[in-house]
Amino acid sequence: MEASIREGQAPAVVVSLEAGERLTSEAGAMMFISGDISMDVEMPGGLMGGLKRKLLAGESLFLTHYLANGAGAVGITGPFPGSIRQHELDGEIICEKHAYLAHVGEVEIGSAFAQRLGMGIRGGGEGFFLQRLTGKGTVWLHAGGDFLDFDLAPGQRLIIDTGCMVMIEPTVKYEVKMQGGVAKSLFGGEGLFLVHMTGPGHVTLPFSRTARRVLAAAGSGRDETGGILGGILE
Repeated sequence: MEASIREGQAPAVVVSLEAGERLTSEAGAMMFISGDISMDVEMPGGLMGGLKRKLLAGESLFLTHYLANGAGAVGITGPFPGSIRQHELDGEIICEKHAYLAHVGEVEIGSAFAQRLGMGIRGGGEGFFLQRLTGKGTVWLHAGGDFLDFDLAPGQRLIIDTGCMVMIEPTVKYEVKMQGGVAKSLFGGEGLFLVHMTGPGHVTLPFSRTARRVLAAAGSGRDETGGILGGILE
């Protein structure tokens, strides 16, 4: 398997497969198929598993599998402008619920509760549920805007907007806290809640703020209430 990420207004990843190799992606992510590749859809875990993905993680009921009968390639793209990141998974990561795009290898996709209800209260945030990817393989993640990475040392803190998380390692502790003071919460531009993360571990930002801007500009959603992109390291 070889993969090439094409940057641009609508970034895509082109995955070249040899005979017998298989690629799995979110339903609807395929842009093109070339060569001798067959396509099939699956509802992981049956009806209950599909409903769990839809209701809890906000994802499609189905995953799409691409099996290479001979040499070929599959083009996968995200649902809106942004960036695509390739991640070599060996263990576990926790993602924003729309970040997963595709994978090759033995990877399971599950749901994870956000640590505090604030992540679901604030409109446009991560919601009550995140995605948990476990196993060993190559994973492609999609995000609005560009990626910003932090490697937190033990005890080091990062404070971020609730709409600016793509991926964290499971060693990172996180909780959502309400900002102190009514004026700061209502007029500070960051909303009522911020996510407090504590290392050690890797954190990747941002995600949904760009998506919310796109939806608002298209008339499909309300304008976001977050503030300036970024975090505060302590």
